Amino acid sequence: MKKFDYNRTDIHIRYDQARRLPEKTMQLWLESISQHIPKDEVKTIIDVGCGTGRFSKALADHFSAKVYGIDPSYKMLKKAKSSILSPLVDFIQCQAANIPLCDKRTDMLFLSQVFHHIHNKDNAALEFKRVLKRDGFLCIRNSTTDSLDCYIYLRFFPSARKIDLAKLPSRRELKNFLHGHGFKLCTHTIVHQVFADNFDEYLRKISMRALSDLDAITDEEFQEGLTRLKKYCQEQKSQEPIFEDLDLFIFRLT
Repeated sequence: MKKFDYNRTDIHIRYDQARRLPEKTMQLWLESISQHIPKDEVKTIIDVGCGTGRFSKALADHFSAKVYGIDPSYKMLKKAKSSILSPLVDFIQCQAANIPLCDKRTDMLFLSQVFHHIHNKDNAALEFKRVLKRDGFLCIRNSTTDSLDCYIYLRFFPSARKIDLAKLPSRRELKNFLHGHGFKLCTHTIVHQVFADNFDEYLRKISMRALSDLDAITDEEFQEGLTRLKKYCQEQKSQEPIFEDLDLFIFRLT
């Protein structure tokens, strides 16, 4: 298994197209978040592990808030800066455990598919507490080991599934970890989102290999799995959208 490093891959080139969410899906996430986080309580957001910024501008527009997109990958941020031009969004290269922003000035931290990539979670949690205002929100959108069975592609890439089982948290583990660091769970929900409009689009997205678990397996394993997935997709007669489940956790700093 290859060690995954965003700065040592060309994943940033494929990321936007392969990971792009349909407009309705993005709106679903924004509405799900603001059901539990009042818009008038959020003026400053840190988008932790923002990647190419796919949520950064959406959050800025939805909450009418200043958003700082932070990410350790200069490649991801270079692409974000070239594609997102908004006075409400700034990008900063840094680690989650070392955020160069002032104490107690942030209303909300947002992490999308990032929690499992943070190397030192204890240090990151301490940093989150430092930058968040009292009663600030920590919003986490992430896959968990509990939801792996809903991801079709993992049936064809067993090595990627093993990586996810070892790397992803369970719902209970994530809740307990943040509770231990002084964050109170406000809500946990499972969002049933559209990932692709049909199997042709699903195959196209997976074939771009922009998911970190697929990038971490060998080229041979990827090609073998892709051949099996292609056969499966071609056999499907349904043209219905393909859905996936992701967990949404919203915590508040106590």
